[in-house]
Amino acid sequence: MSRQLDLVVQGVLGTNPAVTRTSGGRAYCYFRLATSPSFRTAQGWRDGQTIWFTAKAWGALAENLGRSLHKGDPVVLVGRFTQENWSKGSEEFSTNVLTVSCGGHDLTRGESRFMRIVHRSDTEDDGDAATSEASTTTSSGSAGSAQSAGSAPSPDAAGLPAPTSAPSAGLPAPTPAPSAGLPEPAPTPVADPVMPGQAAPPLMTPASEPNALDYVLADEQE
Repeated sequence: MSRQLDLVVQGVLGTNPAVTRTSGGRAYCYFRLATSPSFRTAQGWRDGQTIWFTAKAWGALAENLGRSLHKGDPVVLVGRFTQENWSKGSEEFSTNVLTVSCGGHDLTRGESRFMRIVHRSDTEDDGDAATSEASTTTSSGSAGSAQSAGSAPSPDAAGLPAPTSAPSAGLPAPTPAPSAGLPEPAPTPVADPVMPGQAAPPLMTPASEPNALDYVLADEQE
């Protein structure tokens, strides 16, 4: 069973938060907080005697409170209640201390805006994780490339001839070059298109060259 006293205090800041750091670099924040209990009478609501607290916070919460709160701001704070006794001369004094665990502005008195803060320790952790993730990705990519190269060897490495590229679909195969020493075939005459009701035009044939036999017969006649 816990013996500590946890409180929820609704009050107003009496001083601006003062943020300092310990010798180890840990942030520490403290400020004064005033709360006035109210009670109802026949004449209406009345405020009781004001109770003062010294609010304290540590770490990231101390930095956030120092940047967010100002003197006169209405707040709601949750924390552990203790008392600190101290003396000044012959007099003894007691101070109410609230070690804050969480808190913020009292939105019944106004409105506020929230902004997320990423602290340095979180940034370093994220950077290390990103570096590790990038290394893992690079290693996986290299292994995948090596595996692909091993599964599909090149034709030169295996001693096989390189495959010839197939002709593209829909395109005619290239015409082979004529053999040496053979005459080229004569071009086939193409007729012009015939319109309905018109006679077909005569085919145009190229002029025939003289045959070698004609020259021989001419020489014999001479």
